[in-house]
Amino acid sequence: MSLTKLYPMVQFKKDTWEIDEFDCASVFLLIGAERALLIDCGMGIGDLRGAVEMLTDKPVTVALSHGHVDHTGNARQFEEVWLHPADQGVNIPESLEWRRGDVVHIAHRQKDCIGAPYTMFHLYPYDINEDLREPTEPMPVVRDLRDGQQFDLGGGRVVTAYECPGHTAGEMVFLDSQTRTLIAGDAVNYNLGIGAVPVETTLRALKRLQDMGGRYDGIYNGHHDFRALGAPLDDDCLPTIIDMCQALVAGERFAPCEVPSFWGQSVPLTRHEDAGSGNIFAKFGHRVLIHQGRNYLSFDPDNLRE
Repeated sequence: MSLTKLYPMVQFKKDTWEIDEFDCASVFLLIGAERALLIDCGMGIGDLRGAVEMLTDKPVTVALSHGHVDHTGNARQFEEVWLHPADQGVNIPESLEWRRGDVVHIAHRQKDCIGAPYTMFHLYPYDINEDLREPTEPMPVVRDLRDGQQFDLGGGRVVTAYECPGHTAGEMVFLDSQTRTLIAGDAVNYNLGIGAVPVETTLRALKRLQDMGGRYDGIYNGHHDFRALGAPLDDDCLPTIIDMCQALVAGERFAPCEVPSFWGQSVPLTRHEDAGSGNIFAKFGHRVLIHQGRNYLSFDPDNLRE
């Protein structure tokens, strides 16, 4: 069986590719003079390794921004991956049923809205019954990815990994100093979920990213649902998240957030008042959703301070 390699992709800077896993996730390939670095492995649709080998014949190092299902899916196509210890221990990848459910939801959200005539055609170049599969490859060797770790790709291209816990405890970002690019996984986005560590811990990590601002020209997160393929997040995204986290830690008041789900259907949101702080939130399951400007942030109201 031949798996699809027809991923949309763009070289947005020299030897710097964003590979779109059919709206499910973004995978980044950075090619140096001696080797390449692949950041994340998507949901597991198609032949990611085959697509990478169409772009470079150099040896490839694989680093995972975190351990979630939509970033580890095709990791078994590679013999070795780097992942922060706090995110290790998860299945690589998670169950086929889980991944299939997410892929179907995303396809419906992205494509069904364009009208009934188009639902008669295959608008993604993959067959979900063949290209999304249980892996047959063995588990890769998982190496510990640490704060400050550097990947030397040759020719002066050095990529440094930094901890940015929040979305997960082991969330990592990657700074490519040569192209002045920050690849942020799920650490920064307009629709961001945090809570794996106290908000105060996340705030400190996000402020460090902001302090690095003179070293990068744009932030590229692991999904392009709030930006164009190959384009960075807008400049207001990170500072607004920081403002929201600062307000949460300070106990400031937020208005209830009543918006449709980003999955494309309504989600019932009810007012929830924390009598201790006076904050009013919209509660979504066991988490709380707030917004400021164009940013939406979900968090654990019982995990604010260290």
